[in-house]
Parts: sequence; C-alpha cells; structure tokens
Amino acid sequence: MKNFKVTNLKSKVVHYLNESETKQFFTRNSLGNYKKENVQTLKRESDIKLYDNILFTLGSFIVFYVLIFAMCYTFSFIDSLIF
Repeated sequence: MKNFKVTNLKSKVVHYLNESETKQFFTRNSLGNYKKENVQTLKRESDIKLYDNILFTLGSFIVFYVLIFAMCYTFSFIDSLIF
C-alpha cells in the first residue's frame, strides 16, 4: 500500500497518510491548497542524492591521487635526466 505525504501549502502542516486515508482526506478537503507526494519516491530520491555525493567524493579523491602520482613520476623522470 502506498503512503503519501500531504502538506498544507499555507500553514506548512504535514500529514502522512495511506491510500484510503488520502482519498478520504481529499474528499473532505477539496480546496486545492494541499501538495501530495509519494513517500517511497521521496525516500528513493534522497538515497540517490546520498549515493551521488559519495561517488563524487570518491571520484575526486581518485583523480587527485592519480594527478599526485603522475606529478611524482614526472619529477622523478626529470631528476633522472639531470643527474
């Protein structure tokens, strides 16, 4: 069964309801100043953001260390040519 997050846009009050409660809620409150969001979708989006941040951080570290090792190799090659 799907769960929904219903937010009043004027007072910012949040209700967490399942499908049947959501239908009853919107038959009683049909003014249109409510926002309905699927809770599973919100959770999935927050997980994707977390994974994106972790992957970006790891990718940055990998690129940084590859550049450091390439610079060290280049300096050692130049040093071997000089001496």
